Amino acid sequence: MPGAPLTEEMVRRLVEEWYDKLDVHAPAAEVLPLVAEHDPEFVLPEGTERGTDAVRGMLNRFYTSFFDEVHTLKECRIAVSGDQATVNLVVNWQCRVWNPPAPKSDWLGFDAFQTWEVERSSTGPRIRRYKVDELRPMPGSPGL
Repeated sequence: MPGAPLTEEMVRRLVEEWYDKLDVHAPAAEVLPLVAEHDPEFVLPEGTERGTDAVRGMLNRFYTSFFDEVHTLKECRIAVSGDQATVNLVVNWQCRVWNPPAPKSDWLGFDAFQTWEVERSSTGPRIRRYKVDELRPMPGSPGL
């Protein structure tokens, strides 16, 4: 990988791998190599997370709050410029949540409009900045 230029295909694989790992609740040790080593930033509806420790905590919150997750990539536009890329994407996210002591879980479904900044590292592309621009609920889904 050293010296290999960042390509659209590499970035697309990163996007797909990210969502595949979230769907199976992969351990943080498998997810963090997809994130920039220095000061990654995740801008979410509930707040901004900075740094790898914060990303680890974010994953833990996701994994303990949402289950039966399915992320389906609907749109993905990638613009590569040297060792950086901007990704504009729409992902359909569906999951279940349980709010104790409710007798049943609830379904949530959203189209998440996102902008990512990706950088090239010696091991491949990594997410530098991940921003949820908008969460649009699907018909019948409550908000978060």
